[in-house]
Amino acid sequence: MTTKPTRKLSKLWDILIILVFLGVLYSFAHGFLVADSANAQLIAIYEVVEVGDSLKEVKMKIAEMPQTWLSSYDYPDDISFSTPLQIGATNWILHLHAEDDKITCVKIHSEDSINFHPQEAPPNKGKCHFSWQDKQWTAGKLVNGWSEPINGDQ
Repeated sequence: MTTKPTRKLSKLWDILIILVFLGVLYSFAHGFLVADSANAQLIAIYEVVEVGDSLKEVKMKIAEMPQTWLSSYDYPDDISFSTPLQIGATNWILHLHAEDDKITCVKIHSEDSINFHPQEAPPNKGKCHFSWQDKQWTAGKLVNGWSEPINGDQ
C-alpha cells in the first residue's frame, strides 16, 4: 500500500530535477543565444555617444534606443550597459564616464576585467584610465590609488 505514494513522490522528484536542469541549461545558454543582438544594441549606443557630449543629452538619446537585451546602471558620473552573462565572462559592458557633465570616456570591456577590450569591439573613445578607489572604478585621473593607460590610451 505504501508503494503508490512513494512512486508518485519519486515521479514528482524526477520532474522537479528535470525542470531545475532545464532552467540551469537555459540560463547558461541564454547569454550565447542573444549575444549578437545584445552586442549590436551595445554598439548602437556606442556609436551615438561622443567624447564631449553632455551626459544629460546622452541619457535622453539613449532612452529612445532599443535596449531589449541590455541591463543598465546609472551613477552620478557614469552609465554602464551590460549584455546577458555568458559562461567565461565573455559578455560585453559599455562604460560611459563623464566629468562636469561632459563625456570623457566611452569604453567597451568584458565582464571579467575593465582592462580587457574584446577583439571584436570598436576602439575606446577618449581618455580611459581607470583606478580602483573605495571599491569603485574612477576614470580619467589618479585618486589615491593607481592608474594606468588601458588598451593603448595615452
